[in-house]
Amino acid sequence: MAKQIQGDAPKTGFFGKYLAKPISYFVFILWTVITLIPLVWMLYSSFKTNEELTKNIYSMPHDLLSVSENYYDVVKPQTNIVYTSGLLESLGIKSTKQIDEINEKLIILESPTIGGHKRILVHFVKRDDIPEGSLTFDGKDLKTIQPGTGVQIKCSDLPKSIQIRIGWNTLWWNFRSAWIRGELGKGFINSIIYTVASTFLVVLLGLMLGYGTTKFKFKKTAAIVSAAIALGYLLDINQLIVPLFLMLTKLGLTDTHIGIIMVYTAFGLPMAVMLSSTYIKGLPDSLVESAYIDGATPFRTFISIIVPMTVPVIVTISIMTALGIWNEFLLVLVMASKETTKSLPVGVYSFSSRTGIQLGWQIAALVIATIPVLVVYFIFQKKLAEGVAGGAIKE
Repeated sequence: MAKQIQGDAPKTGFFGKYLAKPISYFVFILWTVITLIPLVWMLYSSFKTNEELTKNIYSMPHDLLSVSENYYDVVKPQTNIVYTSGLLESLGIKSTKQIDEINEKLIILESPTIGGHKRILVHFVKRDDIPEGSLTFDGKDLKTIQPGTGVQIKCSDLPKSIQIRIGWNTLWWNFRSAWIRGELGKGFINSIIYTVASTFLVVLLGLMLGYGTTKFKFKKTAAIVSAAIALGYLLDINQLIVPLFLMLTKLGLTDTHIGIIMVYTAFGLPMAVMLSSTYIKGLPDSLVESAYIDGATPFRTFISIIVPMTVPVIVTISIMTALGIWNEFLLVLVMASKETTKSLPVGVYSFSSRTGIQLGWQIAALVIATIPVLVVYFIFQKKLAEGVAGGAIKE
């Protein structure tokens, strides 16, 4: 009997014994190279200057990280300089055209190696913040130094607090420039609105439809709804972008948050219904029947029984829907022409097209758009795995 059992055991063969594990490791390493290495490169390259990226895109960042020994040119006030918000007002200066007043109260510093003398990376030092008797590296009075050709200040000549502020502003220069000059804050808020509102509606309506098609005794209606959902699952926003644009234009819903949320909800429902109906179908019918016997309405049963028992599938649907909406690009690009309705990916695209030569700003903008996705993934990856393992995605 033992020999028979031993003889019935499956044979691994040459492939299973010698090649399966090496091929598995090779595929995993290849996946890591293709996906993670570009992400790591993008993260550390966001702290590089445009000059560093142009010279060698694979080099490690340096110029924005090490400023204590840097020399800065003392430059004249100009109208094209972007001053820190509220800085001039705090000095009693009403306009950037008041050159003499600005020069009297501020020292404007620019790195000769970063920004190509375009006045895009400048630091502002209030003369009142400099102690009396402070000298530059070449013996000039730091408090009364005047701008001019060849006039420089070494960062270490300044008070420690100002050195720290200059170092901090330099480190995050790419991100500050992308956020402020690209006006990514509006797109960030819009993306949050689209993602949260659409995900909530997709989860709520998807669970309701899944509950109705599996636990209500309307077989023909459920079959029709399931067929429509299956057809919707085969369609994509990209395939129907022109009809959608014409329909929303006719209804006056282009360039509106409501119109975009409606489209996201409609195209997110098929997946939500398929996942939720599969999960809810596996719940015992006796739970629903007991609730009806106790006098609960269908809505009360849905809220008190179905929702608490479908938390794994709710998490799964929420994560998959939210990540898809956050990264979606084409719909908002076509439907939204105003800055007040553009999402973050579209804002990054518009900003990149306007600043084609500032690679550091573009990479920083991409990091800003990517970080929320990574945060959501790392926070909820365990919940997502539980939802899948619990039967949220199954045949």
